[in-house]
Amino acid sequence: MLGKNKHSYSYSSYGGGKSKSRVGVRWDRILPIGAIVIVVIAILIAFNFNRIKLATKGYSFSEQSEVLKLTSDKIKIITSEDKIEHISDWMALSKNVKYYKDFETYYNLHKSMKKKDIVKTVTDIFDHYVPDLKKLNYTDKEIWTILKSASTDDLQYLINHQFSYKTIKPYMEVTGFKFADMDKYVTAYGQYHSYNYAVLYTSYPFIISTNPVTKRYTLKDPSSLTALVKPGFELPSNYTPKDLVTSADEYAANEKKGNETDLSYYKVRKPAYNAFVEMAKAAKKENYVLLINSAYRSYDRQKQIYQEYENKWGGKYAADHVAKPGTSEHQTGLGLDVTSQSVVDGKRLVFGDTDEYKWAVKNCYKYGFVLRFADGTSNITGITQEPWHFRYVGKKAAKQMHDNNWTLEEYVLHTGDLPKI
Repeated sequence: MLGKNKHSYSYSSYGGGKSKSRVGVRWDRILPIGAIVIVVIAILIAFNFNRIKLATKGYSFSEQSEVLKLTSDKIKIITSEDKIEHISDWMALSKNVKYYKDFETYYNLHKSMKKKDIVKTVTDIFDHYVPDLKKLNYTDKEIWTILKSASTDDLQYLINHQFSYKTIKPYMEVTGFKFADMDKYVTAYGQYHSYNYAVLYTSYPFIISTNPVTKRYTLKDPSSLTALVKPGFELPSNYTPKDLVTSADEYAANEKKGNETDLSYYKVRKPAYNAFVEMAKAAKKENYVLLINSAYRSYDRQKQIYQEYENKWGGKYAADHVAKPGTSEHQTGLGLDVTSQSVVDGKRLVFGDTDEYKWAVKNCYKYGFVLRFADGTSNITGITQEPWHFRYVGKKAAKQMHDNNWTLEEYVLHTGDLPKI
């Protein structure tokens, strides 16, 4: 009988698993290798640290290479700032690295300027004017605020007159502000106690028509409901409102072509027309019938009318009674000549003598209209009384003008709502 094969098993002291041979980690070999790798990486980073910083800011490899040709102090200036988008241009035009960020900032404010002119202007400003502004306690933020519009002449003016930012700030907030008029603004404010009035009456005195027009501006936003249109503030010759609508026959006075009403005389901008319809319906409830006698006129049509008056009655009469082309509110599509059915029917001679007129003057502001050329205002408006001419300005402005008994000119002066010019 054969005996059983016996296998010898050994058990670990931890309870019964087979014993296995274990290979030890040779830290004595790994640590030196790791140390070498770390040193190499550190050396690479040290030699390329600035390139890495430039790369993280978004500079291209070629831009990085150009910057890294500079001295370490100049590289430090560039890496301490956010990315300068046009750094290659500034490097080509100037070696004054400390102004590169200022070149970029000024360029973003004045993109129509050539970059070489940017460099020249900014270098001049920061070398010769900013130190003096700092002495007047201007902060960097305040300096950049005035540099949005100030010329070097303006900066010199502020320095010569020792105007602090606190002094000029409320005047700067008025549309149409001019640095060179600051001393006059201060004087005018003492009289009018209004920053808006002080700035606008000083810099644009011909808002009031007794003052001569010294400069003519073309409106950049002729579609504004409150746009002031008169000599000095003029409409482009090619301006035609985009939202003209034709009046319904029931709101148009009788301009006939044959037996048909010629509605080409009765085009009005949509918001003004809707407001007129609302006003006419309210008047009708009190047995007053208001009608549009004339509305939109093109630049060319206004030119024709002016020449007709000039030829018939002379230049002075035409100038006193008819707006020159480009200065007529009719071209805006917001000016309406209003009449009544009683005048159309021949029961009354002129609209200004009717009860409908009295009702319209009293109530028109509720619908966004104002009587544009009221009696006694020609020294302000430059136009003799026109009891038929109503201007749509919107309900908010109309109420403000009604409550303060202002003309549109006075509204502009008090509120600062100067047209964009």
